[in-house]
Amino acid sequence: MQPFQLFIIRCLATPLAFLPMRWSQSLGAYLGLLLIKHNRKRQHIALTNLQTCFPKESHTQHQERLKQTAMEAGKWFMESPYVWFRHPSYLTHKVKMRNADVLDRAYAKGNGVLIVLPHQGNWEMLNFCIPQRYPFGAMYRPIKSPLFEKIIFDGRSRVGTDMFAANSSGVRKALKALKKNKIVAVLSDHLPSEDAGVHAPFFGHPALTGKLTHNLARYNHSEVLLATVIRLPKGEGFDVHFSPIEGMNTGDSISAATALNKAIEKSILLCPSQYQWVYRRFAKPPVGVADIYLTTQKSPQQ
Repeated sequence: MQPFQLFIIRCLATPLAFLPMRWSQSLGAYLGLLLIKHNRKRQHIALTNLQTCFPKESHTQHQERLKQTAMEAGKWFMESPYVWFRHPSYLTHKVKMRNADVLDRAYAKGNGVLIVLPHQGNWEMLNFCIPQRYPFGAMYRPIKSPLFEKIIFDGRSRVGTDMFAANSSGVRKALKALKKNKIVAVLSDHLPSEDAGVHAPFFGHPALTGKLTHNLARYNHSEVLLATVIRLPKGEGFDVHFSPIEGMNTGDSISAATALNKAIEKSILLCPSQYQWVYRRFAKPPVGVADIYLTTQKSPQQ
């Protein structure tokens, strides 16, 4: 049944990929507001994250941030048909690397480049600028649905990106790629299992932070860059900004995680509304620290 289901999804989603992006993003913003209004769980998570990370802001400001976050998340969702089904040349012309010289210098050192991606803007757009210039691979988390796994895998790999699953086999492949002076991207703000992470400050609050990025960076003393992908207004496209992350080639995993989170904070502050605040970023707190998501809070709709 999978080929038939894939065919149906393509038939339904492909026409959306040919809408003007401005229209698609406007529709996405509306859908995002609708979904956050009726999904109290995600509403609570996002508002709790915003209150934790921006404690000096008022209740009204938090609600406005929640609204903007929902709209940007909806835009991200409606951009997916462009990513998976439209010809890559369309997005290639929509994505601009604003300081590509930072990446060029890192690559020229010959030890591979590890790119840290937060869940900001539309991180998928990195696929439409780097593989056209350099050998590129990306770590990813396989999902349970074989059908959507195929859609995502095919959509990313069709532009020349090597895909490395976040398991022991995939990690070995990523390490080999760095050894060959390739560029490897990793979404570094996923919530890891407790044995695969350490707690480090994130906006002043302890967050379980994966050790994978640190381990990859140390393997070949690779350069580590942060890539921030910012969505431009009115469907104009996306800007990619690169910046070095210092302190990753250390033997101390907590120091490395602290440096990593500090870099991600700077990325978020470029455009806070485009970060995916609906993730439980502060789940699995250290012993003695309360789980902030268990605190009952008044819904922003009340």
